[in-house]
Amino acid sequence: MEDPAHLKLIRQLPCLVSGRAPAGEAAHIRYASALYGKSVTGTGIKPDDKWAVPLCAWFHTVSSDAQHRHGEEGWWEERDINPLLVASQLYSASVALRAAKVLEPDIIAALSRIVLDARSA
Repeated sequence: MEDPAHLKLIRQLPCLVSGRAPAGEAAHIRYASALYGKSVTGTGIKPDDKWAVPLCAWFHTVSSDAQHRHGEEGWWEERDINPLLVASQLYSASVALRAAKVLEPDIIAALSRIVLDARSA
């Protein structure tokens, strides 16, 4: 499922790893999880946009230690971050706040709190 409005918001949030704002990129989580109802999406199959988290280019694609250059699930575990939980929280809040016609700066502030809380957990 594509949700361009959600991805636009994600790109404006702080990076989930570095905290740099704005992250600038929406990184899709590819590994599966029965707990979160996330199905397998491999090469050539993009996950639904609800499985995206904010990452800066360095941690998304540029660095030799970027998200998709190694075993993705282990990469997140090394950083002690559950990206599926964060993506779920971000998407739920994004959908609810957009449906309530909340102003974009206020939505970004609310979603940023989710990211910052996840980084400090």
